[in-house]
Amino acid sequence: MTGWSPSQYGRREDHLPMPNHPVRRPVALIAWCSTAAIGAATATGAAATSTYAVCAVGLFALGGGALAAYRTVRASEDQTDRAVLERLRRDPGLTSAGLAADLGLRPAAVRLSLHRLAAASQLPGSAAPPGPGR
Repeated sequence: MTGWSPSQYGRREDHLPMPNHPVRRPVALIAWCSTAAIGAATATGAAATSTYAVCAVGLFALGGGALAAYRTVRASEDQTDRAVLERLRRDPGLTSAGLAADLGLRPAAVRLSLHRLAAASQLPGSAAPPGPGR
């Protein structure tokens, strides 16, 4: 089978755990989310006691942590998108399960990457999703 087709994706077996692949622990993401949570708690506590300078620092930590967490996730998604795109250029007929197995990712991550690439019109011509009415 060649080309990208939504019917290739979303099968029940794609959602099963993949014990042969290592679990990735996003340490940076956890750290930034923790910073945001601590900032939110600090801001809330400071606002309740009317210490607004401390509240401002807490809000700054909250915003900075949230922004850094967002950028960490986007960098990871961009890396996945580049890997999927490179693999699809070599073999456009792969299914999401095949791509996931080749790249060591979960099929859901590959499907999300395919949808992001399709929305950005970055999929190779032979791997482009069919348009409406086709």
